[in-house]
Parts: sequence; structure tokens; C-alpha cells
Amino acid sequence: MVSRFFLCVVSTLLCASADAAEITAMPLKDTRGIVLIKGELKREDVDVFLAKSAPFSGGIVVMESPGGSAYAGLEIGKAIRERRFTTWVESGTTCASACAIAWLGGEPRVMGKAAVIGFHALSVMRQGERVETGFGNAIYGAYLAKLGLSYKAIEYLSDAAPTDMNWLTPADAENIGISLKVYDDKPTGPPRSASTIIPRGVDPSALAPSSAPFVTPTVPPPQSLGLSIAEMDARSREMVIALNVIMSGPDDGYFKLLNGIYADQVMYFGKQAQRAEVVTQVTKFIERWPMRSYVVRPESLRVQCDSNLAACQISGVIDFSAKSVARNQWSRGTATFDYLLAFRPNQKYPVIVNEGGAVVDRQMTALQPAPRRYPNEVDPTR
Repeated sequence: MVSRFFLCVVSTLLCASADAAEITAMPLKDTRGIVLIKGELKREDVDVFLAKSAPFSGGIVVMESPGGSAYAGLEIGKAIRERRFTTWVESGTTCASACAIAWLGGEPRVMGKAAVIGFHALSVMRQGERVETGFGNAIYGAYLAKLGLSYKAIEYLSDAAPTDMNWLTPADAENIGISLKVYDDKPTGPPRSASTIIPRGVDPSALAPSSAPFVTPTVPPPQSLGLSIAEMDARSREMVIALNVIMSGPDDGYFKLLNGIYADQVMYFGKQAQRAEVVTQVTKFIERWPMRSYVVRPESLRVQCDSNLAACQISGVIDFSAKSVARNQWSRGTATFDYLLAFRPNQKYPVIVNEGGAVVDRQMTALQPAPRRYPNEVDPTR
């Protein structure tokens, strides 16, 4: 019998956490990608998942979460099914409540032999107690039916009380008609990076939807470019620093590089775009602010690379200053940046696959003092 204390640990409907889920994404070969979800799901994680999975036409979603927002679980599950992603809970990890709801959207669904996947009815807080919600469970039932699950499966997935849990086993799944595949790359232990969750000796695309039975493929892993983590790390840092130096120079120097900086398809500040669209946006910005200075704070750089995937994620902080004499404006402050960079054969530096960031603080002032109409007039810009 599972203890109440353990249920409290694995279900955020009983024990809430302040931190949202950590969602990271990296490209696999072709147009597929891998998305890692770890931590409690919040409503805002839906938009994050949609943005980070948008560049990929299928792939793998690896999940480890005690639960969280049922809304997030339902919406992420719908997106997973629409995009035909495989969902995977590895051995030694837990996916319960909202996470399990999202996992059901996978096509196929994969679990490790020692994976822990739990379900219960949806609930709300009333007068300090958690009680079932008829409206929420109606939406949950409609979602399950849309996934093609039987009445027997829907009953199993929703009949446990909010303070209890039905822990799914492969035998239970077969008995109630929930299709899933059992696969173990490692007997225990959560994923540490994108490279560790791709099965050794397995082409990740083999986990994508197929009419054939799920078997362990014997094809070799995706070919890397032979770059070490240290080489990729160094080149990523060099590229980002160089980009900001060039961005601070004459316009023509940056214009010459724009087409070679970005991939054909780019996730640009949360929206998928063609390279030409991104180049047009950047060009308009440069023309709007002809005088620019961008300085990367070297100590702020954070880089995570995967040599098998030939990709790096790099983030940091810059100090910026942008001026327009024609518009008499000066914008200056601090901003963050976040790039997903992909290396290509026969190219020293990677291309940008995903670009994001945010302004931390900014001051907008007039570039030149306003002209005085009278000799004793006080300068309003001082």
C-alpha cells in the first residue's frame, strides 16, 4: 500500500511547489526534436511548451513531474497528440497527475519498467479541502475519449480520489486498453542532459509514430560532427560575442552576415518564422537605431552543449545602447539573451535555431537637449 506521505510527495494537487517546470528543447535529425519537461506544471508552461516544440514536426517528449495544473496537462497533451510526439517516462522517474494527463497524448506512449505514472480525478480547493470537480472531470473525460480510450480506461484514469492515486502498470494498461510500449535504456536514474535520454544504439526517429510494432531498433545513433563539448562550447561563446561586436559596428558589416546567421526555420521570440522574415525584422531594427553598442557580460554566459545532437543552448546578459539622431532618441539598459545554436557540416560556427530574451531595464531619453525658445528657459531634459 502506498503511504499518504508518498502520495503527498508525488502529487502537486496535495503539495504545491512554487517553481514552474523546466522545459528545454533541442533538435534531432531531420525536422524532429526532443523536449524535456521536468518539474511542476503551471498554466504558463503551456505557452512555453508550444513555443519550444513549434520548430519540430514530431519527436520525443521526455517527462518527469509530480503534477501541477490540470489545465497545463490537458493543453500540453492535446499539443503532443496534434504534433504526433512520442511521450516517454524513463525508469526511476515519476510522472503523476497533470504530467500523466499530458503523457497520454503521446503517439506512441513509452514507459520504463521502473517508471511511476499515476492518475486521479481532477479537483478544486473548497473551504480548505480538495474535492472533485464535475466540470473539470467532464473536460478530462472528453479529452480521454478524443484520444480514443475506452470507457473502461476512462474509469480507471479518473476514479481515484484527489487524495489517492491509481499507479499504472503495463499489465493494467493492457487490461483496460491503454496502448503503451515498455522500453529501458537504463534501469534507473533521471535524465541529466539531452544526450543521456536518447537510447544508446537507437535512432530517436524510430520512436516516432509508426504502424509497425515498437521494437528496439539496431540502427546506429545519429551521426555527430565529431566536435567535442569543449569545441562546441568555445565556438558558441565566440559566435555570440562576435555577433554583438559586429552588431555594434557599421550597418553594412552586419547586413552581410544576416543570411548566414540563421537557420532556414527559426523560433524567433516565441514565434516560428522563415529566415527571410527574421532578416527583415532585424534589418528594420538596425535601420531604426543606426548607432548601436552591445556588450556581452562574459561572466553571465551559460552554455549547455550536446555533441551527439551538434547543438548548444547559450544564454547571458548584455549592456546595450541604441541611438537615433533622426528621431532624437536614446535607448540604453540591460537585457538577457537565449539562443539555441545548431552546428552544420563544413561550417565552423553554428546557426541560430531559436532566439529569445527580454529587456531587464531600459531608459529612454532625448538624444539632444530640446532647443530653447528663450535665453533664460530651463532645459527640461536635465
